[in-house]
Amino acid sequence: MFCRLALSGAIIAAIAAGAPAHASALTAAFEGACDRAPEIQTLMARRAVADAKRAAAGAHLPGGPWATFTHRTDALTHDRGTREYVAELTLPVWLRGERGAALTAALTEGERIEAEITFRRLELARRVRDAYWLVVEAREKAAIAERRRATAATLLQDVRGQAQSGQTGILDAKLAEADIRDADAALSGRRAELKQVAIAFRVLTGHEPPAMYNEKDAGRATTASHPRIALRGSVVQKAEADQTLVITMDRERPEVGAFTSNAQDTSAEPNVTSLGVRLKIPFAYDATNQPKRAAAAADVVAAREELALAEREVAGDIAQARAKLGGAREQFAALEARLAGLAEVVLLTQAGQRAGQIPLNDLIRSRLQLFEADLARATARVAAQRARSDLNQALGLEP
Repeated sequence: MFCRLALSGAIIAAIAAGAPAHASALTAAFEGACDRAPEIQTLMARRAVADAKRAAAGAHLPGGPWATFTHRTDALTHDRGTREYVAELTLPVWLRGERGAALTAALTEGERIEAEITFRRLELARRVRDAYWLVVEAREKAAIAERRRATAATLLQDVRGQAQSGQTGILDAKLAEADIRDADAALSGRRAELKQVAIAFRVLTGHEPPAMYNEKDAGRATTASHPRIALRGSVVQKAEADQTLVITMDRERPEVGAFTSNAQDTSAEPNVTSLGVRLKIPFAYDATNQPKRAAAAADVVAAREELALAEREVAGDIAQARAKLGGAREQFAALEARLAGLAEVVLLTQAGQRAGQIPLNDLIRSRLQLFEADLARATARVAAQRARSDLNQALGLEP
């Protein structure tokens, strides 16, 4: 005897599976993935480089001082007693405007690093989201395979009971056994898939996949706050700051030095000590400056073009994500209606088989169609949830 309650319960469970999920710990898994990402850790280490550049721009000198020592003697030539010793200390001097331009370049470098960290986190968020939704889809497929296996087991039990009472023959029993073997094979494959994607999620994040997760509301997220656009904007600012620094540093730095000299010569005063200063004033040279300025200007143009491209592509990604979400929701609604219709067909087929009007093979085939429809519906539901997640990803929101 076939169990109508078991079949109805399976259908109700499939429909209940589409209920909205609650917030979960995907954020913790995402942070765990960020802690494991070498590119993010490398960028965080580069913060110290930007800090050092800011400190250097605030120093009193643009470079370290140096000392020069000179000794002159004629001991190996005429040996007339000439002995001279010179010691000099030289200091580099900031060019006019160089200190402020260097500080601006260092600050924009720090901002660019922070913007790139945020952008790399967003790229990693896509991988975490993809890994999670693969787990969710595998869970749904495994759950449906388990329900199919339970239904096949109930069918085999009923057929064997009818065979003992003489109501069915050995052919029906063989068909029911084949059906449960097919269900076992499908269930084994689904469980293996679930284990694989769960392992991949743990390797990526160091956490177990959360049981449930709902994407947060995008709110008033705009393209201007998107991490990719923010990064491209910071690159433009960095290129402009570098261009200003190149224009400012159009010559070598001036140098100021002080020296002392002690000379001994038998033909003059026996011992003379003198003090002096030295000032080095460099001049600009266009043959050297023009290539540097042209390269800096080209970097600014390239950065601005990359910013414009990012703005267009981000806007396009958001539009595509919205269209995908709308299509996924419509597909889910259609497959849900199809599932309900096939559930009614199964119930009618089951009643006809119990009355002896429909062969068992038709019942097995109709149930198989029902579970395939259930699988398609579950896949479409996950696709709709994933499309919502993809929209937040396109808007630049982290999990």
